[in-house]
Amino acid sequence: MYLLGKDAAELEELASSLGERAFRGRQLYRWLYVKEADGFAEMNDLAKGFRKRLSEKVMISPVRVDDVSRSAGGSVKLLFALPDGNRVEGVLIPDGERLTACLSSQVGCVIGCRFCATGRMGFIRNLSAAEIVGQFIAMNKAVRMKISNVVMMGMGEPLLNRRELFKAAGLITDPDGLGISRRRFSVSTVGWVPGIEAMRASGLRLKLTVSLNGTTDGQRRKLMPLAARFPLADVLHAAKEYASHTRQRLTFTYLLLAGINDSPVDARRLIKLVSRIPSKINLMEYNEIGGEFRRSDDIVTEDFQEILRSAGLTATLRKSRGLEIGAACGQLAGRYAPGSGRVLKAIY
Repeated sequence: MYLLGKDAAELEELASSLGERAFRGRQLYRWLYVKEADGFAEMNDLAKGFRKRLSEKVMISPVRVDDVSRSAGGSVKLLFALPDGNRVEGVLIPDGERLTACLSSQVGCVIGCRFCATGRMGFIRNLSAAEIVGQFIAMNKAVRMKISNVVMMGMGEPLLNRRELFKAAGLITDPDGLGISRRRFSVSTVGWVPGIEAMRASGLRLKLTVSLNGTTDGQRRKLMPLAARFPLADVLHAAKEYASHTRQRLTFTYLLLAGINDSPVDARRLIKLVSRIPSKINLMEYNEIGGEFRRSDDIVTEDFQEILRSAGLTATLRKSRGLEIGAACGQLAGRYAPGSGRVLKAIY
């Protein structure tokens, strides 16, 4: 059993089960999520007997850093080993005074996006809240700069693991704990409608990012097979409802692929799709992983962006970071070969 991933009430219950008063659990919470303790020995306001019983019954984190890669631009990719022998990757992205942690939610991914290394790998399993929080804390210790932002954009579709995701998000954004602002915690989805609805009902008020990557249902079916279970109209309705409920502006990401979805016609269709939703658009450069797709030409990308801006939309181009260490968007695969996991369309 691992302590990370447990909330204050669960830690109070644990303390009571070990013969201590409940408030010891709150002290334990502070050691885990404020001081980010590595071991029980440093928890010096807890009785030695309690610490001994803890060490016999539980461990702190299920996550171990197996490898660290650093890019010339400052991005850092970490390979995490998990207790069952599986592994995931996460990325730290510096940008001025901001440091963003990109966390994984699954080992692999079931969606099957054809342009993504994780999607080509297939699905192995969901991560626990302990494993999601464990990534964050391991990243916080990997660099001197404090993490300011979190994006659930690593391996996996976060909203297909929403119970563990929401629990981890609650812990990471707890002002009495790890303290990341909910306005700086973003969940990225391919448009998994039940997950967006559950996120709205959760009351967490996290930031929502929706990956469109196509302006017709036909395009999305070809690019993101399982995401096409939900038509664009349903995805956009759920996104609009989320924006209305939380009073937040959404982010739509749009991956530009040469000759596939980067024409002026696509740009004008995109305008019609999102113009009535409070949002901004992040245009993304394709990070090639080998295969059929190519990055859009710079002139084509600039023209696409200008069409959006001329229509009054906020459209920014997100430059690739960490490309040379395989840390850019769509490149995370935990060193698994394509086809290592399963395609579990029937499950979802």
